Amino acid sequence: MKVITTHRNPDFDAFASAVAAQKLYPDHIIVFGGQLVPALKSFLSSKSLLLSFYYINELKISDLSSVVIVDTSDIKRIPSSLQRIIGKNTELRFFDHHRTSLSGNQIGVFRELGSCTTLLCNQLRKKKKEISRNEATLFATAIYRETGNFTHASTKAQDLRTAAWLIDIGAQPDDLGVYSGYRLSSAQQRLVESLILGLKSKLVRGVEVNIATAKRDSLPGGFSLVVEKLWSFLGVENLVVLLETKSRVYFTMRSRYMSLDTAKLEGVLRNGGGSYTLGYFEACSVEDAEERIIRNFEDNIDRLIKVREIMSSPVRTVLAEMKVEDVFKIMHRTGHHTLPVVDHEKIVGVSKYRNVEKAVRHGLATRRIIEVMDRFFVTASADDSVQSATDKMVENDTTAILIIDNGILIGIVTRTDLLKSAFGRKRIIDPGGNDSDQSYSKFPIEDLIEERVEKRIVTMLRFLGAVGSELNMPTYIVGGFVRDLLLNKQNLDLDVVVEGNANAFAETFKKYFNIKIVEHREFLASSMFFNDGLRIDVATARTEYYKKPAMLPEVEMSTIKKDLYRRDFSINAMAVKLNQEEFGILIDFFGSRRDLSKGVIRALHPLSFIEDPTRILRAVRFEQRFGFEIEVRTAELLKQCAAEGYLDRVTGQRLRDELIKTLYEPLPLKALRRLSGFGVTEKLFPQSKFDRETDIMLYRYFCRRDRNASIIGEDKIFYTLLMIMLRNSDNEAVEWCIERYGLTRNFLDRLTDAIDTAGRIVNEKPKTPSQFHVLLRTRKPETLNFIDSHLDNDYDLLFFSYLKRLSETRLTIDGNALIEKYGMKEGPEIREALDRLFCARLDGLAEEEEDEFVRKYLKGRGSK
Repeated sequence: MKVITTHRNPDFDAFASAVAAQKLYPDHIIVFGGQLVPALKSFLSSKSLLLSFYYINELKISDLSSVVIVDTSDIKRIPSSLQRIIGKNTELRFFDHHRTSLSGNQIGVFRELGSCTTLLCNQLRKKKKEISRNEATLFATAIYRETGNFTHASTKAQDLRTAAWLIDIGAQPDDLGVYSGYRLSSAQQRLVESLILGLKSKLVRGVEVNIATAKRDSLPGGFSLVVEKLWSFLGVENLVVLLETKSRVYFTMRSRYMSLDTAKLEGVLRNGGGSYTLGYFEACSVEDAEERIIRNFEDNIDRLIKVREIMSSPVRTVLAEMKVEDVFKIMHRTGHHTLPVVDHEKIVGVSKYRNVEKAVRHGLATRRIIEVMDRFFVTASADDSVQSATDKMVENDTTAILIIDNGILIGIVTRTDLLKSAFGRKRIIDPGGNDSDQSYSKFPIEDLIEERVEKRIVTMLRFLGAVGSELNMPTYIVGGFVRDLLLNKQNLDLDVVVEGNANAFAETFKKYFNIKIVEHREFLASSMFFNDGLRIDVATARTEYYKKPAMLPEVEMSTIKKDLYRRDFSINAMAVKLNQEEFGILIDFFGSRRDLSKGVIRALHPLSFIEDPTRILRAVRFEQRFGFEIEVRTAELLKQCAAEGYLDRVTGQRLRDELIKTLYEPLPLKALRRLSGFGVTEKLFPQSKFDRETDIMLYRYFCRRDRNASIIGEDKIFYTLLMIMLRNSDNEAVEWCIERYGLTRNFLDRLTDAIDTAGRIVNEKPKTPSQFHVLLRTRKPETLNFIDSHLDNDYDLLFFSYLKRLSETRLTIDGNALIEKYGMKEGPEIREALDRLFCARLDGLAEEEEDEFVRKYLKGRGSK
C-alpha cells in the first residue's frame, strides 16, 4: 500500500499539505492519526471538496511500499501504527518546512518556510498541476494560519507570493478571514490597509508616538477590532488612530506602558485609561486633532519621572588594579552591590557583589578586580525617562545602569531604584518588592508546546503542573528541553524543578502513575522511571556553592532564579511554568531568549568556568551543535581559565565524559579545532600539537569512521582520538593520560604497535590485500582506524577493500584437514600453510580452488 501521512492530530497546514501531496502522488491514499482540529472540520463541512482520506483505525494495513510524510521530518511523530509496519523496502519521502537536523538518507524536499503548504504549492506550480477554487482556498487558509497572517518570524517572502498566487487562481479572501482566525471583513481589511499607508511616527520628548490616519464617510462597525488588529500587527508602544468622517474626527489611543489622562479631551466616548480610549472632535481638521493629541501626550510625559530624579549620586567607584578582597570590603562597608571599575579615568566595567563574593570564596582574593569584573555595562542620560532606563535594563539583563553626562559619570540607577520608582513596565518588573528574584521576562508559549511537543509529553507536563498546584509548589520544566523547544528540536530530557521538596513531589506523583522512584537525597532530587522507558528528573530549586574551584558543589534549597543562575550558559537558563494557572509561561531572568535568537553562547557570570572548568568543553560543544558563536567576553574567560590550568583540577573521568559527548556531535572536528584555538587540546593531551598533519588525520578519521564500522565494528572513539593526538608524545605523557583518563594498562603497547604498523604501511605502500595482511596483524577497530587516518584517498580505498575482504573471507580447510587429509605434521608449518592459503583467498582465490592451492603449495615445499 502507498500512503500519505503527517504528524498526529493534523492542523490546517498538515492537512492541506497532505491534500497537495496527493495531487503529486495520485496513487497514494491519505491516512491520518488522531483528530482534525475543530476549525478544520468546520472548513471541510462548508466546502464541496472532493477529498478522500482515512483515519488509521479505519484501515487494516499490513505492509507499505511507499510513504510520503508531510509537515514533519521526524518519523516518530507519524501515527504509531504506520511506524510499526515501515520496513527496509518501504520508500520514504519527506516534505517539511521546519528547521531540522536531517539524516543523510532522508529523501524529499526541505525548505525553511513559514508553511509546509507553501512548499507543496511550489511543487504543484512547477509541475503545472490544476487546482480547484476550493483547494486554493484550503491551501491559502493553511498558509494564513501557519504564518499568523504573515506576522510570525518564520514567515518568508515565498509564503506571501504563494498566497497571492492562490488568490489569483480562485482562493476566496472572505473565507480566509473566517477560517484563519482573523475575522475582519473586507471593508475592515481595507481600512487597516489605509491606516498603514497613512502611518507616521513622531518623537514627543524622546518617546515615540505612531499616528495612523484614514478617511471614511462614517464610523465603521467594528472600529475597535480594526485598531486592535493594527496595534497587534505594528507592535508599537504608543499608537494614535485618527479617522476623519464628514462631521467628526474620531480618535483612539493605545499605550502599553503609559497611563494617559484623556479627561481634558472633548467627546470621550469610552476611557480605559490608556489601554483603551475612544473619542471624537467636532468641527476639527485632522491636523488640529493630531496637534491636540500630541499636546495630551506631552502633558502626560511631563509627569513622568526622569532618571535624574531616582539615580544615586555621587557614584562610588573602584580602580581596576585594586585587589578583589579590597573591593569586597568596600561593598560590605557601604552596602553597594554594584561598583563601576575605572582605569585611567575611563570606565572599563562594573564589579558585582555576587561575582566578587565567589572570587573570594575560590581563593582569588588577591587577583585584580579587572579580572573578575563584568566588562559589559549599560549607560543612559540623566534626562532619559525611567521608561527608557527600564527598557535598557530588561533588554540587557543588567542590574544597574551608569548615568553619563558629557562623558562624565554622574550617577547610577539600580534595579531596586526602578522597582521603587512610580513608573515601570509592570508586565516585566514587579514594583511590589525589592527582591531582584522577582525581575524577569514572561512569554506565553503554551501554543508552541502544543504544536511542537508530542501529545503524551504535553499531557505529562500538564499533569506535573497539576501535582505542583495540588502541593502548592511552583513547578517548572527547565534546561535543554526549553532551549530545544524554542529551537524546534526534539528533546526528551525532562528536568523538572519545584520550589519545595522534590522527593515529596515525586511520592505524590507516584499516587497517579505506576512508576519507580530513585531518590538522590544529597542533591534534593528524585528520578521517576515509567514502564515505557520515559524518565523524568525532578529536583528542588537549589543554589550551589563551590567551596573550591572545579570541585562538585554543595547544594541547598532556593528559588527558581537562583536555580537557573547556577547553570552553565544563558541558553540553558530558562524555565517554563507548569502549574495549571500559569501553564506554558516561559520565564527568562537573564536575557536567555535573546541570546538564543541571536545564536550566542554566554556564561552567566565571570567565574563560571573557574567553578566548573568542564563548561569549557560544553561551551564549544553547544556552539558547534547549534551553529552558534561563543560571546566575546565568555570566550575571553574560557581561554583564561584554560591557560591558568583549571582543567587540571577536574577529574579525568568528568573530562573524558565531556570529550566523548563532543566527539559524538555531528561536527566533532570543528569542535576540536575550536578547542585547539582556545589552547585547550594541549592541556588535555600533553605534548600534542594540533598542526596540519593532526587536522588531516582527524578529518580522515571522522569521515571514514562510520563506513569502517560496518566492516570492523565500532571503535572506542576516545581511544582512537588519543592515539592520533599522542602519536608524537613520549612514554611519560602517554602514561600520564592512561592514569588520568582511566585507560587500559596496555594502551601504551597498543599505541606503539599502531604507530609502528602505520609507518610500515606508509613506507612500503602495499597494493594487494595480502600485502596489507602481512604488514597488519591486529583487528582492533581503534588501531585500524588510526592506521587508516594516515592514508590518502587512494590508499584508503585499497585499505578498505582489504578490510572488506578480510571480513568476508573464511577458509574451508583448517589445521586438522592439513594433518588428516594432506599428511602434514603438527608444528609451525601448519600456521605457515594456512597463512599462505588465507593470503591467496584475500587476493581472489576462489573457495573451490583451496584444495588445488594446498596441493601445489605442499608440492613446492617438497621439492625444496
